[in-house]
Formats: sequence, structure tokens, C-alpha cells
Amino acid sequence: MRIAIYVHDMRASGVVRAMIALARYLVEEGHDAVLIAGSSAGHFGAGDVAPARFVAATVADRTARSQLRRVPAVRRVVRAVAPDVLLSGGNHGHVTLWAATRGLRIPRVFVFSNPMERVGQPIRNCWRIAKSAMLIAASARSVVVGRNLADDAAFSREIAAGRVVLIRNGIARAGVAASPVPAAMVDAVPTVLAVGRLTEQKNYEGLIAAIAAANRVRQMRLVVLGGGNAAYRDGLAAQAAALGVGDRVLFAGVTDDVYAWLRAARVFAIASWWEGSSIALLEAVDAGVPIVASTTAGDAVEVLDGGRYGLIVAPDDAEGFAAALLRQVGEDPVRPGDRILAYDAVAMMRAYRDLLVGVVEGQHYELGLTPNRLS
Repeated sequence: MRIAIYVHDMRASGVVRAMIALARYLVEEGHDAVLIAGSSAGHFGAGDVAPARFVAATVADRTARSQLRRVPAVRRVVRAVAPDVLLSGGNHGHVTLWAATRGLRIPRVFVFSNPMERVGQPIRNCWRIAKSAMLIAASARSVVVGRNLADDAAFSREIAAGRVVLIRNGIARAGVAASPVPAAMVDAVPTVLAVGRLTEQKNYEGLIAAIAAANRVRQMRLVVLGGGNAAYRDGLAAQAAALGVGDRVLFAGVTDDVYAWLRAARVFAIASWWEGSSIALLEAVDAGVPIVASTTAGDAVEVLDGGRYGLIVAPDDAEGFAAALLRQVGEDPVRPGDRILAYDAVAMMRAYRDLLVGVVEGQHYELGLTPNRLS
């Protein structure tokens, strides 16, 4: 069976990493898997996708940034690949793929990895909800990646009707560390590591404020691992300098080996205003590093079991976040233990495989977590 997976671009995001892993797994299972990127822009390339095939519809230029402008190129690639089924792996590319495949009679599956309703964005929320309804109606089946999304009003009714299913994110265990400690992590001062794109969603402003508050009690530093807008990064650097911690905040870019950084960190922090199901959080759980997460960081409350496997703080409580960071760099941190066993990548990938095969074969299927049995 030929299965195509579509991603918006090849940035070093959790969605792209998960879709690359899925493509490679499908090849191991005997399928012809092709990863299609709307743009070649980003950290990953064909070598990271192999043995699955990789095709970029557009190159990494300014024109390729427009979703509407890349629609004709994506349509040409999809027609050339001629898959039996298409999986759209991330919110950014859904509309592009929907427009590019209209009339092609190829079943589509959309994966929703972020909530449609977000605090303080009423107009955009209405658009997102309408868009998600349009996409779900045009799909053979759709997927949400976390329980928090399954409870979102935009999806809960569709789940009850069987049009959307929950497939929780999972990761492959990293095993024994072999990589050296990154030079940027070698410091006598405890290091807090944050992983994710430089966007307002990640609430780095709140995290920097928490680092500044914590430094009034004990010196610690923040390392941010991720790419993004240079102007936004400069604004964050200016904030850190204004709060007196300019020399305590480092923007380290992207990496192929996030585990080397996680294992060298004293704490992993995720302060996001919203998420779906953070791959970076699951990687931190796997690495065994103490964690501080915001209550709004997707399914962090569920992953950390309400505080049993890490500390949870409101995203707008910088003082509370600082206190949690100080607790986690202390002598008795709350560690994730064996929690990662509940988020197995193989189970996740089997669920996607069964879903895609079921769509193509037109069969009713069971996923272990069925549309009407999510717990």
C-alpha cells in the first residue's frame, strides 16, 4: 500500500519528527511510504526520512511560505506520487493539502495537534472551529493526539460520532546515552532547558520572568533549544537583559540530538499557553529529567499525572513557576520515573497503520482507544 504523509515544512518540530518516525515505521511494515513536504525549508531532509521516500513540493524560498501559492505544486506532487491514502500530519499544512487534493478522490486523514479554542483569541477561534469542521467533513477520518484535544468542544462531538479518533502521541525509547554533553550545557550553574520553536505560543516571556525571579534566590540559567523568528528572539533577549538575567539566557538553535541536551539539564521547563501533546515533554519524561510544566501545556497535566511525575504551575504565575524550578533543582526533585511506559511509540504507530489500512480497505476498525472509548 502506498501511504503519503504531508507536512508543512521540515522544521525541527515535534510534529515533523513524529511524522518522519511514522514514515520509517510504515516502510518497516512493508508499505511504500512517502513523506511530502510543502516546502523543503527546515532542519530535516531526505537523509533523515530514509528508507521512506521524500519529496518537497517547493524549495525554501519566500514564495514557498505562502500556503495558497504552494497549492499547485503540492497538487502536482500528490498526483505524481498517487498514494492510496494521504495523512496530513500537522495543523499548519491542512488547508494547503485540502485545497491541493480537491477532486482527486484520494482519502485524506487530518491529524489535529493543537486546540482550536485559545484564550484571548475569540475571532480566530471561530475561524479555527469552522476550519476544523470543514476539514473533518472532507476527511475519511481525523485524529487528535491528546486527551485534552479529545475534550475540546471542537472535537468532542465528532469523536462521539466516530468521525475523529484519539491516538495519543508516543515516542521510541532513547536507550543508553552515547552522545557527549553539548558545550553550551557545561556550566556550574544549574541549567533549565526549554525545547520548542520561538513563538508566542511557548510563553518564553513567562519562563524568562520565572528565571529572573528564581535568580533572586539561587543562580540558574535558561537554555532554549529551537529555531524561529529572529526579531522575536531579539525581543526575548531584550526582556532577559531588562530583568537582569541577560547572561543567564541562551538561545542555542536546533539540534539532531535533543537527548544529549536533556540529560545534561537539571530541569526541563515547558510554559506554553497551549499545546496538543508535546513531543518534547515526552522526550523529557523519557530522559528522566525533573520537569516543570504549565497547566495549559497540552496534556501535561495528564502526562505528569496531576503532579505525581513533575510539577505543574499556571502559565501566568511567574513566581509560582520560579518556586517550582527552585524545588526541581534542589535535593529532592519530583522525577518522571517510569511514566514514559504509558506513551509507547510502537502502539501509536500501529494505531496509525491500522487506521490508514482501514480507511483504504473501507473496513470498520478498532484501535484499542476507539472513538467512543477514550479512557
